Amino acid sequence: EPETDREPETDREPETGSEPETGSEPERAPAPDLPITPDSVLVVSGGARGVTATALRALAADRPRMLLTGRTALADEPEFLASAHDEPSLTRALAERERSDGGAAPTPSQLAARARTILARREVRATLADLERAGATVRYATLDITDRAALHRELGRVRREWGPVTGLIHAAGVLADKLIADKTDDQFDRVYSTKVAGLSALLDATASDPLELLCVFSSVAARYGNPGQCDYAMGNEVLNQVACAEQRRRPSCRVRAIGWGPWEAGMVTASHAAYFKDLGVPLIPLGEGARAFATELGTAGGATQVLLAAAGTRDGGILTTGPSGLFAEATVDAHTHAFLADHAPADVPVLPLAMAMEWFAAAGRSRYPDRSTFLTDIRVLNRIELPDLATRGHRFTVEGTGAEHDPGAFDLRLTSSTGAVHYRARLTAPSTPPQLWTPPEAMGVTFTQESSYEDPVLFHGPDFQVLREVKGLSRHGAEARVVGVRAIGWPGGPWWTDPAAIDGALQAAVLWARHATGDATLPMGVDALRVHRAGPAPGTLRCLVRATALAADQSRCDIALLDEDGEVRTELLGVGLIRRPDLAPAHAPSSDAGPASLARPA
Repeated sequence: EPETDREPETDREPETGSEPETGSEPERAPAPDLPITPDSVLVVSGGARGVTATALRALAADRPRMLLTGRTALADEPEFLASAHDEPSLTRALAERERSDGGAAPTPSQLAARARTILARREVRATLADLERAGATVRYATLDITDRAALHRELGRVRREWGPVTGLIHAAGVLADKLIADKTDDQFDRVYSTKVAGLSALLDATASDPLELLCVFSSVAARYGNPGQCDYAMGNEVLNQVACAEQRRRPSCRVRAIGWGPWEAGMVTASHAAYFKDLGVPLIPLGEGARAFATELGTAGGATQVLLAAAGTRDGGILTTGPSGLFAEATVDAHTHAFLADHAPADVPVLPLAMAMEWFAAAGRSRYPDRSTFLTDIRVLNRIELPDLATRGHRFTVEGTGAEHDPGAFDLRLTSSTGAVHYRARLTAPSTPPQLWTPPEAMGVTFTQESSYEDPVLFHGPDFQVLREVKGLSRHGAEARVVGVRAIGWPGGPWWTDPAAIDGALQAAVLWARHATGDATLPMGVDALRVHRAGPAPGTLRCLVRATALAADQSRCDIALLDEDGEVRTELLGVGLIRRPDLAPAHAPSSDAGPASLARPA
């Protein structure tokens, strides 16, 4: 089959040509921080065809100026082809004209190739018309993105007429799928070069431009591989790494490497759709993909490398797509999460429950950006150890499937690269306002920040020492002051909760359990997390711990984090604290008077 210059979001080359879906403008979720205005000048490689063109329609309403480049040369189309709308009818019309002209008869493959060229030209023209109708100013240039001289000439013209380039979207790609033993050097070079040399040429040609946006279209194949695509996977992974380097070099530029899963269009034909179905891989709907693209570009401070794939649920054994599922991935290493080295019980870094809840909350906000985050039934199933954090990374996946008999709810799982499920939770719709919170009764024991961390039940190093003061402890609960990610200086974000402050709240609960029972404990579950105010804490938070049960092996409490204005930021209800077998009780249970429900059983 011939190689194509279509965009790389899918992982198989088309077997037959088909008329692309054009003319529809995808709706776009509000993206208040999208770095695109009528003054923007975007250069897009491979953007005039396939799913990249669909994605660009989601940006056109902001009226940018766009230079689209591609290898498809535009030419006038003969009038006799006007009634032919797909590859078979075009092939027949071309064959009939050749016979009537009496010339040498082309082969069927030559006729089919000419038909696909005609369809490609139509697709480019339709894309340009759609973008113009949607509000963008568009120009198309026929060039090979690796041709640096041609690229420099075209960008010089753009700067003279429109001004400096402010954004790059590199989506050009070719495929030549074959196993390594069957792949030629030339095939490898063309696939790899279009990705890597193409991006290098774009970056060199815009080295002096004030770039505000840099987006490269990568693929899930870069992360997981795909048979026959060693060149394609390698090229896309280089894009991922270059994007990370560019983000460090250009801190004020929004840089994204989007690892796309397969779409419902582009290079996915009916046979490829069946192939992905057999693998259990759902396809990204066109409208959903375009909205996800605009939303990702409109999210400030997000991760540089992003995987965007359709999520699905099993319905009678058939994998379905749409709003019934969600998927996200997180990578933990010394560059992104060095602070986790200070969360190390038994001297081995462990992923905190607060961080798992942050990832669950982030998944919830990606699904429902305009509503508060409520999680229920949060459980630690298998703790996640992070050995050798300083020398290697760890990957985790958050997957969600629609909850049965609960519309709008999702059952969430946090899994490691081994496939083991480590945490679970359910994302639910907000239902209740914050509870009324008052300080617990009869508190007399206090701790400073330094004395809090002298107790061995708190194993937290400097990057987790967020307790500023413990104002009181009793069997009834505790009151403390904690700070969050901003004050302690955790890098990264955006933060949808404040995991540092939440971890501090759990630390206060551990100190309460120590005082009330004498036991060392670890939080192993939360019945409900209610985030009433999203994002990092703006200052010091008031933490109230309210006891609900004391037992031989497990204590339970509710916790609230209150802002300086007295309003509740976060509630953790039904926190379960399990006794640690590695530390002996420090003292007899507290003799504070308390209700019978809190009496420690004999």
